[in-house]
Amino acid sequence: MKKFFAYITVLLVLMIYHSAQAEVAVGAVLGDPTGLSARTAIDGQHSVDGALAYNSGTYSGLHLHLTYLRDRARTFATTEGPIELYYGLGLRLISVDKGKYDGDTALGPRAPLGLVYHFKNPNVEVFGEIALALDVVPRTDVDLDVGVGVRLRF
Repeated sequence: MKKFFAYITVLLVLMIYHSAQAEVAVGAVLGDPTGLSARTAIDGQHSVDGALAYNSGTYSGLHLHLTYLRDRARTFATTEGPIELYYGLGLRLISVDKGKYDGDTALGPRAPLGLVYHFKNPNVEVFGEIALALDVVPRTDVDLDVGVGVRLRF
């Protein structure tokens, strides 16, 4: 559990440090997991997103993920503006608080696929994503994260 919170601290420090230099979006995600969501741009085509949330899937507990994203992989034109497809690869940690693995930390890669729409005024983005996760600790298991959310861009 101490390692889990150390990872959270490192993630937050890195995102805050980088936020002084790039576009940052902070908000909430609803689904599985449900909680806080943040994204910071690396350049015009790549970003890093993360979430600090509660997971109620295979492993219930505090959920943290950090994902490297390929933004604007495909753009769909609409009359209101473009909807952009993104995908990525990252890592997911869950501090399990229920069931057979209570007290353990589930760890493994995750691969999201999502859509995002950027409003111009207010400076908000709305997104939806589905992510395949492969937990390798405490046992090998496949899980699916699904969520929709909204983030305010700075």
